[in-house]
Amino acid sequence: MRFVKLAIISAVVLFGLATAMSLLLPSTVIVSRPIDLQVSPDSVYRYLMELENWENWLEHDENAKFVIEQQAKRITYQNTHISMISSEPTKITTEWQVGEGRTMLGEFHLISHPNITVFTLQWQFTQKLNWYPWEKFASILSDKALGPYMEKSLLRLKERVEPAH
Repeated sequence: MRFVKLAIISAVVLFGLATAMSLLLPSTVIVSRPIDLQVSPDSVYRYLMELENWENWLEHDENAKFVIEQQAKRITYQNTHISMISSEPTKITTEWQVGEGRTMLGEFHLISHPNITVFTLQWQFTQKLNWYPWEKFASILSDKALGPYMEKSLLRLKERVEPAH
């Protein structure tokens, strides 16, 4: 009986410590990747706004079937749902849901540089986290999980929109 009592008290104390430590971690995580493009920001903006183009540049399994709902401004592939939330010439906002999990905000910022023919496309995901310790600790790996996917997708986008040299 003493061992059961000790095990329960230990589990409660460990959970309390993990929760206290996780409260030191941020509630919002942003993963961002930029790429410089040598085309006009308007042409990239138009390319991104045409949902049927996303299959051409978004990193995905070769067998993935893309379903595009133009009226709803929504793309579904594998177990991912992407909804277009808002758009303006310098920023496109999307909402991403993978499976039954939490949604993330995805933003594309089109950043022009005066007197330079190159502009920067910055893609970022913003995740809002609950207080749960396992969610906070898992968020530490967000950059490692999303970063390579974003980099590959941006390189594919660059191949599609930049003229061949």
